[in-house]
Amino acid sequence: MLMFTEKNLPRLIIATPIITVLLFAVLIIYFFIISQYANFEQESIALEKEYILRQKDILKNENDRVHEYIRYHRELNRKRTHAELRKREKSGETISNDYVDAYEKNAKLKLQKQVIDWIESIRYMKNGYVWVHDTSHRLIAHPFRKASIGSDDTNNTDAKGAKIFQLFVRAATQNKDGGFVEYYWARPQFEQAGKKIGFFRLDEPWGWVIGTGLYIDDIEGSILLKKQNLETKIDRYVRIISLVALSLMIVLGVISLLISQTIVRVFTSYREKVSKKEQSLKEFNKTLTVRINEALEEAKKRDQALLHKSRLAQMGEMISMIAHQWRQPLSEVSGIFMEMETAAKFGKADRKFIERESKEGYKFVNYMSNTIDDFSNFFKPAKTKETFSVTHMCKKAITLAQASLKNKDINLTLHVKEDTVVNGYPSEYAQVILNLILNAKETLIERDSKDPTIKIIVDKKEGKSQVSVSDNGGGVDEYDEERIFEPYFSTKKVSGTGLGLYMSKMIIEENMGGEIFAKNGPQGANFIIKVNLA
Repeated sequence: MLMFTEKNLPRLIIATPIITVLLFAVLIIYFFIISQYANFEQESIALEKEYILRQKDILKNENDRVHEYIRYHRELNRKRTHAELRKREKSGETISNDYVDAYEKNAKLKLQKQVIDWIESIRYMKNGYVWVHDTSHRLIAHPFRKASIGSDDTNNTDAKGAKIFQLFVRAATQNKDGGFVEYYWARPQFEQAGKKIGFFRLDEPWGWVIGTGLYIDDIEGSILLKKQNLETKIDRYVRIISLVALSLMIVLGVISLLISQTIVRVFTSYREKVSKKEQSLKEFNKTLTVRINEALEEAKKRDQALLHKSRLAQMGEMISMIAHQWRQPLSEVSGIFMEMETAAKFGKADRKFIERESKEGYKFVNYMSNTIDDFSNFFKPAKTKETFSVTHMCKKAITLAQASLKNKDINLTLHVKEDTVVNGYPSEYAQVILNLILNAKETLIERDSKDPTIKIIVDKKEGKSQVSVSDNGGGVDEYDEERIFEPYFSTKKVSGTGLGLYMSKMIIEENMGGEIFAKNGPQGANFIIKVNLA
């Protein structure tokens, strides 16, 4: 097997172009001949079709000319007959109905004899003529069958055995505008039959089937001549292409020889350079492992910094939500103190009143303490995966955000079509839901949306858990739609770290093996989370 080495490369450079050009020339010649013969076949078919259509037009025109001649002379004969009869009546001659019928019949026979003589004299194209049968297949007129005039052609056949005269009459009587029939008939003065096409149309007043026909095998001579010209052209092209291919092979062989000598010199120079490059590459590989470890360490630190920054942002959100959660209980506790102070001033603060008010105050204090516990547990990172209800985590996130949404008059609805159970980190999953709710809240506030609404739908689709969080805030700009999950990218005008959606994507896709993406709905943005079922 020929190997690509420095020793045999010059020979390969010489041989490859020559072989390539030779194969290329052979393929060109082959496909050229194939295409030319294919074109020849198509041209032959088109030529025959065109010739037949032209023959049909000639036949129909000649047939129409005969019908027009008959109509004209029949009308002229009718007028002359009526004029002659009226003239005799005016001269006082007594004319009976029998006389009129006999006179008109005699005039008709004379006219038919005149028309037959004219029809038998018609010639067109090379071998074209006109003949007439009646509807009973009786021969009325034929320039080359005068001895058979008046005979019955019902059972006569053409050269292929077809009862063509029945076909003639049927084509004329069944089609008002006439019809075409193909058959085989001997040429005048020749015994050998040729393929012929005829057009037949009925003259109803006389019951004549008038036929016009032409031989269509004259096209064979034209096709043969065209084929000979085409073969001559193909031979000439083959010779030209062969000479060009041979010339190219010689020129390329000389060029390849010169190039191969140059390449050998260049290879020698490159070999020295490659040796030096190999030495420097070995030295570089020694330090590459150290650089990779440093880059990985730096990437870890950067991820930790991102996570820390995200945690700080979440803590800020948490403090804000705690403030909203505490605002109402604090107001209630303040009211209790005011009520106790007023009762004390008026001497109504008895033991029973103080116990009742204290119990009410403890209730609000416990609520505030539980709120701290909820937030503390919510943001505590989970170390192991566990199975949890998606609806439960959505409700947990909604509980934490409910007070801040209510403060801004934002309506949030949860629609559970089908609850699903997944395996993962429940607190982190709830954080993602909470993050999407808070992002939607900021968008609705920033854009001052009318009747601000956030809608969460829990469902199962395509064998996966699916949660969609949508709003009516107008949606994400098309330019920003592909970038919103990038770190430090934010669409908020006032503030925003650009880490919330990035961390959400990390949690869903890397920690839980799911996917999260956004698309614009009819009224605003729609974020969809898909996670495999447990």
